[in-house]
Amino acid sequence: SWVVLDENTKDGTTFLLADIILDSQNFDYNGISSTPTYNNDYSESYIRKWLNETFLNTAFEADEQKKIVTTSVDNSVMSTGYQVNPNACGKTSDKIFLLSYSEAVNDQYGLELSDSRIKQSSDYAKSQGLYVGADSGNSWWLRSPAPDPIVANFTVRGVTNKGDVASYINANYTYRGVVPALYVKL
Repeated sequence: SWVVLDENTKDGTTFLLADIILDSQNFDYNGISSTPTYNNDYSESYIRKWLNETFLNTAFEADEQKKIVTTSVDNSVMSTGYQVNPNACGKTSDKIFLLSYSEAVNDQYGLELSDSRIKQSSDYAKSQGLYVGADSGNSWWLRSPAPDPIVANFTVRGVTNKGDVASYINANYTYRGVVPALYVKL
């Protein structure tokens, strides 16, 4: 099921977020070379491609896919929660996407408190390797990169099992959850 974050009565779209963690995937990992490389550029990430290809085609029937709106997704510096972030990328056009930092703490979406960001997980996500802690929730990815130049190319923001927003999660971690977001026109 999905949580309604916003309804736009002008254009008839509804902004939805999965109410639980649906899967466990890495943000980005390329193991083709002998030295694995991974980065936090959402526009080039594995997770973005996975959401808009594998997940989209597996989770939704053809008639449902027609209702999903291709969205201009803001990946600007301001969406990352920092004043300066050399790792921010340009806008992307996506049907399915992860929340940015600014969306994940947005009081208009009801996400301003840590408790509002705590997510349980599906059994499928657990079977895919999601780390399940002793606390009630589980951690999940955001699309916003961390700005630190020392670890610039491989850390991403995420939400912890306690609902706090973390700044530095390695992009190659495979045990973080995926909470898809999308706009639909009903």
